[in-house]
Amino acid sequence: MKNVFFKKISVKNFLSVGEEPVVVDFKPGLHIITGTNRDKQDRRNGVGKSTIADAIHFAVFGSTMRELKKENIVNNLIGKGCEVVLDFSVNDSEKTTDYRIVRMLEPSKCYLYINGNDETRDTINNTTEFVCKLLNTSQEVFQNCVIMTVNNTVPFMGKKKLEKRKFIEGIFNLEVFSKMLNELRSEHNEVKKDFEVKTGRHEEVENAVNTHVSSKNKFITAQKEKREKYLKRQDDNSEELKVLKDKSFNTNEDEIKTIKASIQQVEDNIDSCDAKLTVIDKGITEHETEIKFKAQTLSKIGTDEETCPVCLKPMSEHDREKIDSEIGNIKTEIVNIKKKIEDSQRNLETVKLLKDKLRQSKYSQTETLNEHVLKIAQNEQDVSRIKQLEEWNTTLVQDIEQIKNETDQFDTAIQEAEARLDNLKNDIEGVKHRLGILDVVKFIVSEEGVKSYIVRKILQVFNHKLAYYLKKMDANCICMFNEYFEEEIIDEKGKICSYFNFSGAERKNIDLACLFAFMDIRRLQGNVAYNFSVYDELLDSSLDESGVDLVVSLLKERVDKYNECIMVISHRKESSKIASHYKNPGEVIYLEKSKGITRRVEFTE
Repeated sequence: MKNVFFKKISVKNFLSVGEEPVVVDFKPGLHIITGTNRDKQDRRNGVGKSTIADAIHFAVFGSTMRELKKENIVNNLIGKGCEVVLDFSVNDSEKTTDYRIVRMLEPSKCYLYINGNDETRDTINNTTEFVCKLLNTSQEVFQNCVIMTVNNTVPFMGKKKLEKRKFIEGIFNLEVFSKMLNELRSEHNEVKKDFEVKTGRHEEVENAVNTHVSSKNKFITAQKEKREKYLKRQDDNSEELKVLKDKSFNTNEDEIKTIKASIQQVEDNIDSCDAKLTVIDKGITEHETEIKFKAQTLSKIGTDEETCPVCLKPMSEHDREKIDSEIGNIKTEIVNIKKKIEDSQRNLETVKLLKDKLRQSKYSQTETLNEHVLKIAQNEQDVSRIKQLEEWNTTLVQDIEQIKNETDQFDTAIQEAEARLDNLKNDIEGVKHRLGILDVVKFIVSEEGVKSYIVRKILQVFNHKLAYYLKKMDANCICMFNEYFEEEIIDEKGKICSYFNFSGAERKNIDLACLFAFMDIRRLQGNVAYNFSVYDELLDSSLDESGVDLVVSLLKERVDKYNECIMVISHRKESSKIASHYKNPGEVIYLEKSKGITRRVEFTE
């Protein structure tokens, strides 16, 4: 069990307290906080007695019981330097640690000291949160189990059902179940979302597998046709290759050169014949011209036998003989020239025949050459075609192999998708299992599960304690709670009635009985125990003298049993006597208010 021991509080410039600090030690015993208001003809209210309760609450939570604004917490006469210092220790697992909270306003600050070392958190809120966790309390629990202010807080029985439920869960330390349930619900929602996502992915992957399989089948059908087409083309190409390779020949370049040289020689001979023909034609022409000339000369000789054709003189016999001789020579020459012409013409025909033969030879050799050239060209085309066909066949082989590889790719994609599908199936099964576990755990921590069992067990003890304190306070009713935190109150006549059917004093008895029962439950749970409690105006309203005696006797019983420091704030004059009338007397903390400032003064009877 964690034991919290409040040691001392020092209050300065807080509400009605001024520069002079009001210091209160939390010693075991029943202590009375009372006083006098000198500003209102020695009245006992408005002194600042509740300031002690507010200061304790302010030190822990940074706010007052009355939920005052910060500007209204600082002493209105001083206006700054508000400071509350609370010293306490915590014993947990036989280890005691000393703490000091220093909370200030104007300026707003909060310091935390642990064993004398400054352990203040980075922010005021974080420091406050640390203190609340350390004390294992909330404002609601603190206000109903440590400090009870009759006039400023709604008692437990006066709260709404949901407020009661929240408070009881806090008292019984059951909020952990609510937190767990909320966390489990949140986790359940996340897991459910994960399940939905994975289920959606499973459907997507399953559809992807089906798509891959369908695509593969379509692809295989198409590729089968394509492959058969490629294979047929490959066979056709191979057949054409065989034909082309069979008809191919080796070209003799020397033969082509020889043919070309022979053609060139023939062309040269033809050119030579043409030259000879030209010469012969020219000779014939010259001979024919010469014959014409001689014929003309001959025709002139002898036309006039009496006259010399040269000098035109009468011819002598001698001249005539000479002319005849000349005519005979000319005729002989003509005959000789005609023979030459005939020889030249025969020679001409011979050369022409030779030229024709040479032309025929050239044509024949040219034809042969052209055939060779055509064969070479065709062969080159065939070689190119062979190369093309071989390249096509190579490509076709690659394409056929690619078809297989592409099919393998489909298989790989299908295998990968199926592997993902298996993983998702396992994940989904794992998520289902997790959801099942969460459902079980949710049930366990829900109202119908272990929580319900724990609540019933705790309520049995609580109702027993509640009945005990109601009896001790001579209450004329019985009160108990069911597992749904609904109270049932039976009056002395055995009639079921409402809390609000009772008088103020009777309600006070029920409230105190609940308070004491709650405090005992916290102790029994091994949760936390405080050495300190404050009851503000407990004895000042509703209770008669007998009721006051019963309440005081219960308070004294708790002091003796738990060695507690109990402080009762009261404005009754006779209340100061309560502190001294038992075996472990407390003290009277007497406050005096004058000129708007509250200070602690020594109490005198």
